[in-house]
Amino acid sequence: MRLAAAILALFALLAHPAEARARFLVASALPESGVTRIFIDRLQAELRTAWPDQKVELAMAGMLGGETELLDLLKSGEYELHLGVLHGAVYYPELDATLVPFLFPDYPAIERFLDGPVGRRMADALARRGNAVLLGSYDLGQRWTTASKRFETVEELHDIKIRMPEIPLWIKIWGGMGAAVVPIAAPDVPAAIRAGTIDAQENTLSNIFGRRSYQGQAFLIETAHHQSHVSVMAQKGFWHKLLPAQRRLLQDAVERASDAATDALRELDRTILDRLVATGMTRVVPRPEFRQKALPVVEKAARDMLAPGVYEAALAAIEAR
Repeated sequence: MRLAAAILALFALLAHPAEARARFLVASALPESGVTRIFIDRLQAELRTAWPDQKVELAMAGMLGGETELLDLLKSGEYELHLGVLHGAVYYPELDATLVPFLFPDYPAIERFLDGPVGRRMADALARRGNAVLLGSYDLGQRWTTASKRFETVEELHDIKIRMPEIPLWIKIWGGMGAAVVPIAAPDVPAAIRAGTIDAQENTLSNIFGRRSYQGQAFLIETAHHQSHVSVMAQKGFWHKLLPAQRRLLQDAVERASDAATDALRELDRTILDRLVATGMTRVVPRPEFRQKALPVVEKAARDMLAPGVYEAALAAIEAR
C-alpha cells in the first residue's frame, strides 16, 4: 500500500520536467518535525527573500519511499534536494567514520572530521557514486532507544528484538552485543511496534517524537550510542544547470538553515524529552559498563570496515576539540 501511494505521489509531483518548473522538490525519509522542521522553515524563508520566483515543494516522512529508494530517485534526477543520513552506508561505507556508534562525542567533532581530508573524499565519492553535490549538514542529536523491555546492561540487551536502520556496520555491532537485530526502514517502525515484530527501536529524539514511534513503548533509554547529523545534497544535474549566482543563493540558504537548526537542537531536545516523559515513559540511564563493553566490538567492526587511516582521522578530529 505504501509503495502504491508513493508511486502515485511521485507521478503527481514530477508531472513536468524539472527545467520547466520554477520550483524544486525537497524529499526525505525524515519526518517534517523537530529540528528538521526548523531547517525547512528557515530554508523556505531564506529563499522567499533571496530567490522569490523559486518555489520549494516538500515530500517528507518517506512520502516517496524509504531512504535507499529516495537515493535511487535522486541519482536518476527525479527530484532536486535530499535530506539524508544513510548515503554514507550506501555509497562510501569505507570512508564514513561518522557511521560508527559510540565514537564521535558531539557534532563539532563530526564537523571537524567532515572538514578534513577524509570528508573531502566522502564528498567526491558522493558526486561520483550518488550523482549528488553535498551542500551542508545540521545536527540531529544523539540517538536514544525506546523499548517495551527495560535494559541497562549489555547482558540485559541479549535477545531483545531491536530495530536498526539498514546500515551493515550497526547490524554487526548490535548483533555482536547480543541483540536480535531487525533492519527496518524508519517510516515502517510504528507498524512494526504495533505488530510485535520488534521490542525496541532507536533514533534521535526529534524522529522518535515526530514519527510517534514511542507509542507502545514503556522505556526511554539514554543509550547515546550515536551522534547523528543530516546531510543536505543537491542532485548533480540540477546543480550544474543553475547559474553561478543561483548556486550561491541556494548554498547560502542551506548554510543559514543548517546553522539555525543546529543552534535550536539542544533546547528542542529538552522540550521533546519532557514531552516523552509526560506520556508516561520511564527514562532509563544505562550503566557505565554498557558503553565500556560495547567499545571492543565497535572498534573491531569499525577497523574491519573503514579504509586505512580513516579511523585514525576520526580520532584526530575528536581529540582536536
